Amino acid sequence: MPIYKGSNEVTSGNLYKGSTEVQDGYKATDSFYVNEISISFLNFPGTASYILTGAPGATIPGSRAVSWTETAPSGSAYNGTQTASGLPAGFAFAGGSQGSTSNTTTSPNVNFISSVFPNNSTSVDYNTLTVSLPTTSVVSYSYTFTGGLGRSTSCTAFSGSACGVSSASASGGNWTYFTANASGTGGNGANTCSNYCSVSISSSGGSSSCNSSGQTASQSANTNMIAVPTYAVGNPTGWRSVLQCTTVNTGPVFGFCGGGQLVTAYPGQPYYGGAQTSSSCGTPPAAENFPPQNGYRLVGRDLNGTASGTWNIQYRDGGGTVKASSSAVTP
Repeated sequence: MPIYKGSNEVTSGNLYKGSTEVQDGYKATDSFYVNEISISFLNFPGTASYILTGAPGATIPGSRAVSWTETAPSGSAYNGTQTASGLPAGFAFAGGSQGSTSNTTTSPNVNFISSVFPNNSTSVDYNTLTVSLPTTSVVSYSYTFTGGLGRSTSCTAFSGSACGVSSASASGGNWTYFTANASGTGGNGANTCSNYCSVSISSSGGSSSCNSSGQTASQSANTNMIAVPTYAVGNPTGWRSVLQCTTVNTGPVFGFCGGGQLVTAYPGQPYYGGAQTSSSCGTPPAAENFPPQNGYRLVGRDLNGTASGTWNIQYRDGGGTVKASSSAVTP
């Protein structure tokens, strides 16, 4: 219960006996005055004891938690729900990282739940807790692919689990994509820029033939430029807009094998790079000429300036070969 002088409560840090500050007041065994209380975190591994002090009901400054780091036994990683029992009232436990073969360390923590000091001192002692941080052995599985994409490879997994490995990869090259999977166990790569085989393994050993299908198709591109006169307020003759638009037919492939670049040449100037991929070419005239559709990507932008004459664009593959080009004339 609180203590009063008249009708005013005597708050923390303001009760003295002579010149000595009173820390705690009792009537028999009942507390009627508390100056400051403490929240203590004791004996946590690799961590100095952490003690917070303050008046009851005051906001707790700084961190209200303590964390520590544990290391799994050699050849193991943390895997499974982490728990702690024996926590005093007002404290909570949170587990650290687990569930991956890379989690060879973990950092759980214990925190005081409330953001204000309680009415009585409290503490949590690691030595009185029962902490469970389960681990599982990590194993390495090997596999051998033979044939045109052959190689030996391995992966790691928790004991009793599987992991995946892949063969070497065959690239389709600039502007060319594969139309069929590689042959062999787990053949992959149709409609992509590369062919490879893959397999999920849960024990060491085993092999399979793996060869590139060799069946490819080339992507194609079309470009167009539209000269659109535009006028700025107060400057009816000083601006012109050129819209460049490109459709790149990648078949079912999303992405340009070997890369690609759209380059522009202002009238009388050399080519320079760059435009952003977009769902339309930015203005209604271009959208009408090159509507979005499956298998196509539209690339475009407005080019504003005062230059009159012939504007040019090219779409080049990753090796610099021009795949398509167009021009437009501004008045």
